[in-house]
Amino acid sequence: MDNGTILYIGGFELPDKNAAAHRVVNNGKILKEFGYHVVFIDIDRSLEYTSKTSCDRKEINGVEYWSRPYPKTYKQWSQYLFNIDFFIEVICKYSDIKAVICYNYQAIALMKIKKYCNKNNIKILADCTEWYSTKGNNIIFKLVKGFDSFLRMRVIHKQLDGLIVISHYLENYYAKQGYIVRIPPLVDLSEDIWERETPQSGVTKVRLVYAGNPGKNKDNLNCVIETLYQLKDLSDYIFYIVGITKEEYLKDNPKQLYIINKLNANIEFKGKVSHTESLNYIKNADFSVLVRANTRVTKAGFPTKLVESITCGTPVITTKTGDIEEYIAEDRTGAFIDMHDRRYSGIVLRKILLMNNDDRNRMKNFCLESNGFYYKNYIDLTKVFLDKVFAENI
Repeated sequence: MDNGTILYIGGFELPDKNAAAHRVVNNGKILKEFGYHVVFIDIDRSLEYTSKTSCDRKEINGVEYWSRPYPKTYKQWSQYLFNIDFFIEVICKYSDIKAVICYNYQAIALMKIKKYCNKNNIKILADCTEWYSTKGNNIIFKLVKGFDSFLRMRVIHKQLDGLIVISHYLENYYAKQGYIVRIPPLVDLSEDIWERETPQSGVTKVRLVYAGNPGKNKDNLNCVIETLYQLKDLSDYIFYIVGITKEEYLKDNPKQLYIINKLNANIEFKGKVSHTESLNYIKNADFSVLVRANTRVTKAGFPTKLVESITCGTPVITTKTGDIEEYIAEDRTGAFIDMHDRRYSGIVLRKILLMNNDDRNRMKNFCLESNGFYYKNYIDLTKVFLDKVFAENI
């Protein structure tokens, strides 16, 4: 069955270099279930900006994609934000394009792609997973990014043929605008990286893990570390911090030097590792940690870290932000803490650090039994959405 080609374009880095890549590849697998040939246009930081598109077609594990260079200079960024020549060159290589899906795409370029699609009777959709913030950036960035975000989120998305959104927040925001389907980050359980670990017996020390890069405004890892420091009487645990070094963490949190040194025996910074190695740390942990403020950014998005942890069979210590409460059940697949209430968070963490191995394995088994993020669970829902989108052609 061949229903034509769908082109998926955005700032993801295929085949698996960022969370966005994992999302679009698994969404693409759903589209392939309906007989569509899915082609991607990604960005590649290793390419020179003068590279020709004809040299950059790739196919890895059945994923066909074309790569454009990642912009570095102001001139390159200007071309990236406003120019769609690359898109036109790729789309013209296919004679059966049925739809274009733009992943969090830059506003002016998105307007031009919309105009092209409308002229050529091609459906234009958006995959919307974030509502960006300009907090903490310089004035030029705030102006450019703020305008781009306003135009994309509040104007252009409302004019498209359909929207794929990642959260209830975005689903509710666009509820009156047309055809919408809500799809969280998905996984393919048949892939080797998701091979489940059997919960271990006889392990006494509690193993916590954070995997990622907290940055200055993303994950509030410092709150967890401060709370652990308050539990000085407990030491039978190890907290692996994967993704950054101790020096990188202290650069953003210099006031925690004393605390980090005091917790030296209980915290291990592992630095940047491969995605597979990161997943191995999560699989071998008793709990993963995810702490974020409840802002528009976190309500509009959805943490891939949570999806990976539950899929790996590891319950999550997290905050009640966005859609997380829909997927975390207390004492089964995780536990909730409050970054603004250190006393309450301390009580929760104390309970976890004193939990026996049998109870920890019981929670891991609840996660192992879950398959809520398996892409095949969203095939029927997506079919209903696409049937409505393409019915407009009849």
